[in-house]
Amino acid sequence: MHIVVCMKQVPRDNSVKINNDLSINAEGIEQIMNLFDEYAMEEALQWNEKLGGKVTVLSLGPDEWKEQIRRALAMGATDALLLNDPSYANLDVLGAAKVVADAIKKLGDVDLVLAGRNSTDDESGAFGPALARALGWPQLTYVGKFLEVNDGAKKMVVERHLEEQVETVETSLPAVATVVKDINEPRYPSLLRIKKVAKVEIPTWGAADVGAASSAASVAGRVPPPPRPKGEIVDGADAAEKVRKLVDKLMENQVI
Repeated sequence: MHIVVCMKQVPRDNSVKINNDLSINAEGIEQIMNLFDEYAMEEALQWNEKLGGKVTVLSLGPDEWKEQIRRALAMGATDALLLNDPSYANLDVLGAAKVVADAIKKLGDVDLVLAGRNSTDDESGAFGPALARALGWPQLTYVGKFLEVNDGAKKMVVERHLEEQVETVETSLPAVATVVKDINEPRYPSLLRIKKVAKVEIPTWGAADVGAASSAASVAGRVPPPPRPKGEIVDGADAAEKVRKLVDKLMENQVI
């Protein structure tokens, strides 16, 4: 069974600076593997130990991200792939999902894609669903437990841990799943394995290899939204009077 884990590198410190164009300035801050992606990696490794096959850690970013890719290899991932091209520098989440989807299609034998429910820098949580849409595969978000992964029957059963309930869901494979915190306890790579992968060459594909640059969406620019107009405080002797004045004001402005 071939499991791909999508991994993002993020700043360790959440107190990053924001540039004038509203992008993140993480200069001087240590970079680490995204916390939720680390849980995804551990889950992939556990199922790989049960079912056999391979685990590929896949990341879209600059060469600096190879450090955390090597950490995933030290944890036990069998293969790695970095998607790096100047045209990827300003991809939005949909564009990134499109590029990653085309890379997964090119790999060709992928049964399951795992990722964290969101990254700890932009917090959008949109990458997993966007990736599933780009692949045309089922998606299972907020997975808190994998009950069954059956490569032969091409199906899996999971628990989705939502705010007020736990859903048990079955889907066909291949599929995309995003995991929540505490689904497992990520392992610490041994010093021996860290040294072993320290100089491993990480395969890298550019836009020419993936063939998705021209169709990917990118961020052309960022500007802050216009400031909100100042509000108005409704005075009154008591709550009933304030409500009356508020209703009168809303009717006067033809809101109601």
